[in-house]
Amino acid sequence: MSALHVLTVGWDQVLVDGLCTPIAAKSRHRFSHILHPRHSALEFRGRPDQGLHFFRESPRDAIPEADYELLRSLEAEGVPTVHNMVLGDRVVSALEYREALGYATFLARRLAELFDELKPSVVISGFDGIHAGIALAVAKQMGVPWFALNFSVIPPGLACLCDGMSPAARVQLPAAGDAGELRAFAEASLLRFESGTLHAPAYVDSHSSSIAGKLGRIPGRMTALVRTIRNSQQRDILRFTDTPGRVSVSAAVRSIRRAAAARKAVSTSVALATPPSSRYILFGLHMQPESSIDVWAPFFSNQMWVIELLSRSIPPSHQLLVKIHKSDLTNYSGDQYEQMQALPGVKLVRPFVDSRTFIDRADLVVSIQGTMGLEAALLGKPVIMLGDSPVTKFPSASSIREIQDLPELIRRKFSEPPPTREQIVQAYASYLAPFAPASHNDWRLKIGEREIEGYVRLFDRLQSYLAADFAHLDA
Repeated sequence: MSALHVLTVGWDQVLVDGLCTPIAAKSRHRFSHILHPRHSALEFRGRPDQGLHFFRESPRDAIPEADYELLRSLEAEGVPTVHNMVLGDRVVSALEYREALGYATFLARRLAELFDELKPSVVISGFDGIHAGIALAVAKQMGVPWFALNFSVIPPGLACLCDGMSPAARVQLPAAGDAGELRAFAEASLLRFESGTLHAPAYVDSHSSSIAGKLGRIPGRMTALVRTIRNSQQRDILRFTDTPGRVSVSAAVRSIRRAAAARKAVSTSVALATPPSSRYILFGLHMQPESSIDVWAPFFSNQMWVIELLSRSIPPSHQLLVKIHKSDLTNYSGDQYEQMQALPGVKLVRPFVDSRTFIDRADLVVSIQGTMGLEAALLGKPVIMLGDSPVTKFPSASSIREIQDLPELIRRKFSEPPPTREQIVQAYASYLAPFAPASHNDWRLKIGEREIEGYVRLFDRLQSYLAADFAHLDA
């Protein structure tokens, strides 16, 4: 197979310039790009050709009526339902139903047109946004390989490719090293995690509630206000891709007021700052909307329902501690906190406390798709993953099959013997096997030369993987 023609879908200019262009310069692979739907060709008129393509020529291009049969034809094994794509998109989910399906129809037709015109050897998209799900569906229908980049959190700086809308769909590319090296890397990473020198990014201490933190937010808020005023001139296109607070000044003001009320609600709620002496199960709320729950685990995306489900399943010997996500305070009101704590056995955990101390003392950790489940599994703690997760590779982690079996599964997890450290290391090596050195997925950070070389090797391995797949089909 010749060098890859990689077509990215839904990325922004920052990623094109900072990631794809350097990869192309250091490899034989060619890149084309369908920029995020918020952009139109009109914005880029007069710029040098960079292989850029667009969903729209102008912000005023009309959205068609919904083509229900077209959308139905896109649904297939390994593809999210169109309704899940809609509900998993933080903006489109708020639109009127027919308008949302009209937008999905527009995306599907345009992607089919561009895939046919550009004839990529592989499509690289992401997990977030309805355009990513539609890109997977159209690529699958047209027989074009589709992948999304997935990044490690413990340790950060690694990336792999998934061929479906879940981290459990990670692809094992041709090996870049031997099993001994991988095991040694897993053991070294585990040692660093156990000692507290390796943290998941979400657990970096936050000072957002301090005076310095509040002052530090002022420049960002001013930038956001300027962006909102500018975006308000393009509401026609941006209402499909950006939240109202980013395209309307009045909506932005309402959002700030809601955030202030939410911070007050959590500060006045009765929530734990330290682990209790009583026995407990720990569950961490996810930030929402977010791909890890809305896309990777759509049937558990109603977290209030999940808390009730767990409350109904735990024995009276244990409390259910619900850790509030520090980045998602605006999603919950004082009434919702009271509703959670009105359920049998439920208590809240403050958002800015160190989750590790609560994991260490827990008898069981339940997670939908979050990092908390991985951390508990690395420590050998009993874990139940509600979503389809690679964390279940660890010996102490289990997945839920039938909801009505959850009480029995919880009782069984309490009585399971802890895994040996060697079992944890082996499972960790298996968990890390699809990953390769690349970069952190915080695109505000500049990607260095060494990281670009890691991506080049990743795409070279993808080329070998696809070549072997085509050879198998030809045979």
